Amino acid sequence: MARIRLAASAVALAAAFLPLGSPPAAGASAEVVEYSCSGESVPAQTVRVRVTLTMPASAVVGQPFSIGWRAEYEAGAELKAPSAGLSAGVNLYPHAGISGLPQLTSATGTAPLGTITPGQAIPLPASVQMTATARNAGTGAVRPGALNIGTRENDPLIECEVLTQGALSAYTLTVAAGTGTDPDTDTSPSSDVSSSESSSADASASSEADETSEASEPESTRKRSSTVPKAGADTGGGGEAGPDGRALVLGGTVLIMAGGLGGLLARRPRPAGASARDPLTRFARGPVDRP
Repeated sequence: MARIRLAASAVALAAAFLPLGSPPAAGASAEVVEYSCSGESVPAQTVRVRVTLTMPASAVVGQPFSIGWRAEYEAGAELKAPSAGLSAGVNLYPHAGISGLPQLTSATGTAPLGTITPGQAIPLPASVQMTATARNAGTGAVRPGALNIGTRENDPLIECEVLTQGALSAYTLTVAAGTGTDPDTDTSPSSDVSSSESSSADASASSEADETSEASEPESTRKRSSTVPKAGADTGGGGEAGPDGRALVLGGTVLIMAGGLGGLLARRPRPAGASARDPLTRFARGPVDRP
């Protein structure tokens, strides 16, 4: 019994260290989608298509991603070509409806249809990659969408609209935030900082250019500043005279007044009894006549 218990313990211990198998991937299951189809020279038809969607392994904001589309008709519910046939070069444009992600409502693919026999079922391509680009991160719901047939997506010859969109199962689409953000939603302050630094650099360069221009300008053409001395009176010289200018003006005034006073004294009349030899009197009377 002891050996049996020891062997059982060894088996259990070995099982505990065995690598665990990966869980089975969630396979996309096909779902029958009912369409109402109509177009030029095509009678209204109800078509049933078994559609399988495959979500991308990773979707990132700002980068295109693909959603796989595969479909086959339900027996007896195929889309028939008109008896007059279709023009050459027509394509199938499958769509997927996306909800839950702002600014992302659909994905679209394109595939050539090849030869179409008039009045016969229009063949479906083996698979189509529908592409889209998300502008916001998050989780959305994806369902099969409309089918268009023609040479141009926006001008189809046959349009097939989903009759029971709300009843279809939704596939989960997860979009991760990328290393960068969309220009429309970018609120990073780095752009403001760069703009501020650029403005500062431009202002600095402009200031240096002004200083260089002023230094190279001749002295005679430079603009002189007008500064009135602090706590001083208006000198009438535009504020440039300053204290030194006032001293010169005052000195000149004193000299003029002294000169005038000297002139008055020199022309004063000689008093009675004054000697003719008085230099001032002699100068005042003029030269003396000699015999």
